[in-house]
Amino acid sequence: MSIQFTILIIYFIFIIFLGVLAVRKVKASDDLLVAGRNLGLMYVSVSIAAEYMGGLGTIGTAEVAFSQGMGVIWYHIASSFGLILFGLAFAHYYRKYNVITVPEFLYYLYDIKTWKAASVLNVVGYWFFTIIQMTALGALVTSVTGLDLKLSVLICGIAMTIYLLAAGMWSVAFTSVAFMLTIGTGIPIAFWWVMKKEIPLLAASAGLSGYSGLAAALNGMGLDATALFSPFSLGGMAVFGYFIGGILGIPAAQATINYSFGAKNWKIARLAPVLAAILILPLSIWTGSMGLFARAAGLTNNPKLALGATLMSIHPIVGGIGIAGVFAALISTVAGILFGCASIMAKDIWQRWLHPDTDDQYVSRWTRIWILIIGISSSFGAMTLPKILNQAFFVYSIRGALMICVAFGIWWKRSHPDAAYWALVVALIGGVMYQFNLPVNFEAFFKLHISVWCTILSLITFVFISLRNKWTTQTSSELPPFIKYRKGGRK
Repeated sequence: MSIQFTILIIYFIFIIFLGVLAVRKVKASDDLLVAGRNLGLMYVSVSIAAEYMGGLGTIGTAEVAFSQGMGVIWYHIASSFGLILFGLAFAHYYRKYNVITVPEFLYYLYDIKTWKAASVLNVVGYWFFTIIQMTALGALVTSVTGLDLKLSVLICGIAMTIYLLAAGMWSVAFTSVAFMLTIGTGIPIAFWWVMKKEIPLLAASAGLSGYSGLAAALNGMGLDATALFSPFSLGGMAVFGYFIGGILGIPAAQATINYSFGAKNWKIARLAPVLAAILILPLSIWTGSMGLFARAAGLTNNPKLALGATLMSIHPIVGGIGIAGVFAALISTVAGILFGCASIMAKDIWQRWLHPDTDDQYVSRWTRIWILIIGISSSFGAMTLPKILNQAFFVYSIRGALMICVAFGIWWKRSHPDAAYWALVVALIGGVMYQFNLPVNFEAFFKLHISVWCTILSLITFVFISLRNKWTTQTSSELPPFIKYRKGGRK
């Protein structure tokens, strides 16, 4: 058994222990779903930050850097902008309404059909997102253990499902501080070791360390180091797509907003995302650089394994700490996303939609059942997933449509329920068409990133229908009874 594997096993046992401790906190469904709305600033901040240091932010960014270069740094820059926007402009609205899910908030802003459409859209998006994160978790375990990737994914998915069944959001909150400490030390230490100690050992590096040595090694392989180091190595449209996905996707992201729902008060809900943005900002630089090192050193031919292969190739203790950091990030993110999906499925669809007027015990039981169903099915789905980061932006595109509905619902009095409903439907249809090239290859034909494509579709749909449709007595009768209206729109 390798030293890295030993460190990983010890750390995982410690995390499971913390998750089990959280069981004592769960006495009702609110404790399971939103931690009793009792999370402090530290818990909320590190929980949000850990989500954006997960599979996309570690395995996914290293994968893209391995193939296309350091333009991937914009992923966390864009995510930071999105978190700051969410904290300053949206978080206090969610917290003040005392809601549990984003679809529930849209119910208050619009009507029943919009709430139902948002519920289905969120479940589809987050189910898919859970599959993506489990793929990244399995890729790391494969790098450490040598197990087949599909088997690693299945084992990790089942383990994560059991971990989350224990105490829901309290499980995530209890372990997030340990995650952040591990991430904040393991990944930067591993990055420093690679740049200072490992790069000079490469045959083509001329004994140079840092980016000079890495550039020499890449050029020695016949690659263009200047192009790979460029912040625009992915192309301007991809960078724009990152910002659209981050800025529009995050303020309506159930997995992120869950922690604001659980905050003690609206002030914590507002400040925590801003602090999280600061914590995640440099991560793509560290992981992207290690992804390029894996290519320069010829450690693997599989971009998904780039980060894991790098951490397994360096000093075993340093690599083991780095692997523990990445593992911590992945667990936290998988837990948050899986839990967010199960929350919507249990609270919005299963209870409010299909089985109204049920008691608290029913909600708790079915939340756990849906965690189990989504967790196991996602484990099998992750065994066949292609590129990690590319697939994630399909989900970001769906979240962008949700954010458009939330933003206009809060600040534009002409926003119409029909507009919100059809903006969500059109975004889903447009995203599926883009993803599966139906009827054409949209990326090649329109030269648009999927986030930009879906945003344009949903924005045009929302504005057109809102301007065209007028508020009527019938419209008002379909809305929540306690929302007040004024002539021409809502208060």
